[in-house]
Amino acid sequence: MLLFLKAIMKACDFSKRAGMKKRLLTMAFSLVANMGYAEHFGSVEDYSQQVTVAGAKQLSDDARVSLEGFITGHLRGDHYLFRDDSGEIGIEIEPDVWDREQIGPDTGVRIDGELEHESGFIYIEVHRLEISETSPGR
Repeated sequence: MLLFLKAIMKACDFSKRAGMKKRLLTMAFSLVANMGYAEHFGSVEDYSQQVTVAGAKQLSDDARVSLEGFITGHLRGDHYLFRDDSGEIGIEIEPDVWDREQIGPDTGVRIDGELEHESGFIYIEVHRLEISETSPGR
């Protein structure tokens, strides 16, 4: 990284125009800043906490979570009820996330999503749904 910055600075020294120096420095610092950002944050799934329903209910709004359990019922529209050994919580699953999976109340699933606190309710907006490897029949 340091060598990269030295090379940019050297290129700026050879430049006769102040505008060129400014553009090269801006590009260099922008590139370095973006490289640090990508290394630090990674993908969304890398930073989901594996939690239980009880644990998820203790987290703050917008926390990224991953849970394993069962979808036990349909509440309305895209809203369902999710259960694990620690309790139940509402979840919201958009049709494109379902991806035509055949899931019953005894099918183990893993959900990844974001915890939402709205109007006194806590639920999980599901971003990814997959049948659990430990599900019966797998």
